[in-house]
Amino acid sequence: MPLIDAKGEAIVDAAAPDELLSPDADLTALLPRLGELAVIAVEFPKFRDGRGFTLARGLRQRGYQGDLRAVGHFLPDQFGALIACGFTSFDTPPEHSPAQFAAALAKHRQPGQLLRRSLGRALETA
Repeated sequence: MPLIDAKGEAIVDAAAPDELLSPDADLTALLPRLGELAVIAVEFPKFRDGRGFTLARGLRQRGYQGDLRAVGHFLPDQFGALIACGFTSFDTPPEHSPAQFAAALAKHRQPGQLLRRSLGRALETA
């Protein structure tokens, strides 16, 4: 799966994640090591699962400054919200091309109801 940055451009020489977090991960054990981790990947098992947004926001609010990578099933329509929550790289799902994510940034359209709810929850609980 192609890896892209927040502009929708390909990343060629990317480091492997130091940590892969499932959507139900507890950040407590990870917090003391945040400064040691260059890349944290957050898994999205289904595009409807908004817990990854919450994890990303929580990591950023707790001072994580490294590469935060979205992996799994997420949609081009969610790209802006992923960026807003702090993701900086994206392992694009096979069913969507990197060009679709770049185009989503250029559309400047209002997010859908599901996206607004997911983003709202992420910002409330983080």
